[in-house]
This record gives sequence, structure tokens and C-alpha cells, in this order.
Amino acid sequence: MATIKDVAERAGLSTTLVSRYLNGRKGVSQVSREKIQLAIKELNYRPNGIARSLVLQKTQSIGIVLDNLWAPFAGRLISGLEQGAEDFDKENKYNVLFCSSNGDLQKKRRHISFLTQGRVDGIIIYGSLTSDDTIIRELADSTFPFLLIENNVDDVDVDKVVIDNAEGAYRATEHLIKQGHKRIAHMAGNMNLKITLERLNGYIRALQDNQIPVQSDLIVYPTFDPAVRLPSQDSNFRGDRAYYEVGYREMKNMIARGDLPDAIFFASDISAFGAIQAMEEAGIRVPEDISIIGFDDENPADYQCSCKPISTMRQPLYELGYIGIKRLIKSLNQPELPKEKVVLKAELIVRDSCMPRNS
Repeated sequence: MATIKDVAERAGLSTTLVSRYLNGRKGVSQVSREKIQLAIKELNYRPNGIARSLVLQKTQSIGIVLDNLWAPFAGRLISGLEQGAEDFDKENKYNVLFCSSNGDLQKKRRHISFLTQGRVDGIIIYGSLTSDDTIIRELADSTFPFLLIENNVDDVDVDKVVIDNAEGAYRATEHLIKQGHKRIAHMAGNMNLKITLERLNGYIRALQDNQIPVQSDLIVYPTFDPAVRLPSQDSNFRGDRAYYEVGYREMKNMIARGDLPDAIFFASDISAFGAIQAMEEAGIRVPEDISIIGFDDENPADYQCSCKPISTMRQPLYELGYIGIKRLIKSLNQPELPKEKVVLKAELIVRDSCMPRNS
């Protein structure tokens, strides 16, 4: 295997100059650069990344820790992360390493420990599990550079990129109100997620601002059945089909009780897909009998659901990843920058699952 010394000898230059070139430092003339590039090609030289990182105190890598790498929605987030890393610096590109914890707190802690031991320059943690707060505070105490996506821990001074879930839920509920609906139910998500509480608060505020009484019997707090866990082995995920099963089961219960609402705002599109199946089995039509709107802009086909895409609040997942990783890399290069919180808006997507009341 060729070494840096071999490259220097082939190029007729010093090892110091070759090292300077390999580490991206200034002071290498164009003529020398061309000689080095030719020598590298002829010798099929592969730089020792570990040695390089020890010299530079940098790995040019970012670690991404999330709960369900396999979930359909993750693709848009990952695309944003990868493109943001690619676009930040065309000369010194960053590698992106992904770790999926499946909601296991100890596994997530193990991933972070692994990454912070010289494997990456910084970490991005995605997700809003309340149980993550302990790990986030531990990481903050270590002073290792990191950024949060979709999690807001108020007492931790760290860069954050989040969606205004409360505002998005407000507009989703308001859309139903503008169509004349008064009895609007809400099916919440997993209560271990902060975004679930934010979306619930947005729903309640929209009702209050429009002088519509908040009825506790119209708010459904689903219980996740361990028996329907899928590959993640945990029900704390938005991308988990457990949400589909919850939506189906809770809708069946709602139908059995009678006195159905005019409309339903679902904290998760996936729950709405399950609920639609239950409604179809009972002969209840969407939107003629009940209008529904969700959150996330998921594709029904990804969950083996034959229904059409529904009205929803589309998350800017690509933008979350793109802005987040560019911000982290910028702060790595400029550590003196003050921390900031970037808030993005969800987009209202109107489809055929809603219609004006009594139209």
C-alpha cells in the first residue's frame, strides 16, 4: 500500500508539502498540486483518514441520531441532511453517518457515546421524545457540538431547528371551522412526544379563538397496544404502523359509541388512514359524513392503505435537514456564533377529505 512518503518521492516534492495538500491547507502551488494529483493517481494512493483526523482534529463527518431510519417519512429528512452537507463547502465536503435507535434510550446513549469518541465533529439529534431530554442535557454538559431537530429543550443552549406544530395544528383546525364544522374531534398522537402536546394545544386554541367549546369527550388520547408493534419494537414513532392500528381501533370505538363528530383533526396522517378503514367498514363516507384532516403529509400506500391522500399539514422535512446540518457545520467552523432557534412552518395541503358542512 502506497504511503504519503511514496507520493512525495514520485512527485519529487517534500512530504510536508504533500501533507499540506492532502489536509486542504494553503501554500501549495498549482504546479505542485498537479504533480501530487498525478502521483496519487499513479500509485492509487488512499489517504489514512484516521491519521488525517488526528492531525487536523477534525473528521469532516457529522453523526445523525434518529429513532426510525426505515420509516417512509425519513427519506425527505435524509435528503435534506445529505444535500446540506454537500452544499456547505464544495472543497471540504462532510460525510454523514446515520444511527437509528428504535426509540431505545440506552441504544441512543450508546450511539452518542460512540460518535463523540473522535468519530464525528458534531451530532444532530432528530425527534421529540420527552425521554431524550436526559441525553440532551448530558451531551450539553460535555460541550460536544450538536444541534436539535424537532426538539426544544428550553434550558439547553444549543442550535435548534423546529416546526411550529402548534401553529400548524391551529390552521388545520381552523380550516375545518371555516367550512362550518362545529363538532370537531381531535385524535392525539403518542403522549411521549412533545409534538403531540403542541398539536393538541394548537387544536384547543383554534376552537377557543372561534368561540367553540372544547369538549373533552371529543379529544381521543390513544393507547398503543404492544401486540401490534412492528420492526421498531417500540410504539413511540410517527413512522410506525402502530399509529395505523391505533387510528383503526379508536375510530371503531368512536363509531360504537355513536354521536359522531362533524370533522376530525388527526395529529398523525397514519392514524387517519387507519380511521378511514374503520369508517369504510361501517359505511361512513369521507368527506360526505365526516371531514378529516391530518398532519405530516404521509402517503397512504406506504402503509398498505388504499385510501386517497388526505388534507393535511405538510412538514418541511427536507428543509429541516438542510437548514439543520448547514447550521451545525457553520457553528463548527465558527464556534463563537451565538446559538439560534430556527422555526419553520407547516404547509396546509387541501385535498378531497374535507368538505363544507351540509353542502
